Amino acid sequence: MATNKNKIVEQIQRNYARYIDRDNIEGTNESLDSRELVILVEQAINKILKVQTFERFQEGYVDIPRCNLILYEDQSVTADATNYRAFVDLPAIPLSLPNDMGVWQISNTSSPHNPFIPISSQDFAVMRVGYDSSNNAQNAGINSSYLEQQTGYYIEGKRVYFTKDIKTAGVNNVDITLLVSDMSKFSGTDLLPVSPEIESQVIQEVLAQVSNGRISQQELAAKHENENA
Repeated sequence: MATNKNKIVEQIQRNYARYIDRDNIEGTNESLDSRELVILVEQAINKILKVQTFERFQEGYVDIPRCNLILYEDQSVTADATNYRAFVDLPAIPLSLPNDMGVWQISNTSSPHNPFIPISSQDFAVMRVGYDSSNNAQNAGINSSYLEQQTGYYIEGKRVYFTKDIKTAGVNNVDITLLVSDMSKFSGTDLLPVSPEIESQVIQEVLAQVSNGRISQQELAAKHENENA
């Protein structure tokens, strides 16, 4: 059953009032700020999905939970005149996975179905992908046969470098699909692509957090007595 962040927050508030705060002293009932709960819900979803993704990779599965694939559109490309290539800064930090799979796909915004070719940062030096500054073209040799005259990209920190200056070909913006846990991309009413068991785990996780910081009945009683002393 599809849900959204607002529904999860409402269910957390009802569960808290019904089961955790039901015996609280009259006039001192605690209230849960929905704005704070939204942040806790996002954090809980991120945590659970990240753990699930790593577990599946450890088990040998390479299928990706689609809710972890986030599209960032129209990311500006910057020219690098010194090395005759171009780069784009990542809009978010992807999951750290083998072969830089956290960066799932990069494509020209105007041609999203023709992605650039990923080159693992571990293999970049071995492939010797480079460009001749005299004519701004691919060097002959192993890199040319590997890329088949296409444009590749590799990752250095939070920056993605292309193997040539794609801006000279008129590519000013690219779409980047990252494997991340970024639930802030969904509004309160957007349907969340999470399964029912995930929803239940999120509610339990958030309730546990707010319960751990809850004032005990003894503390509330003492506070109530001191205020009326």
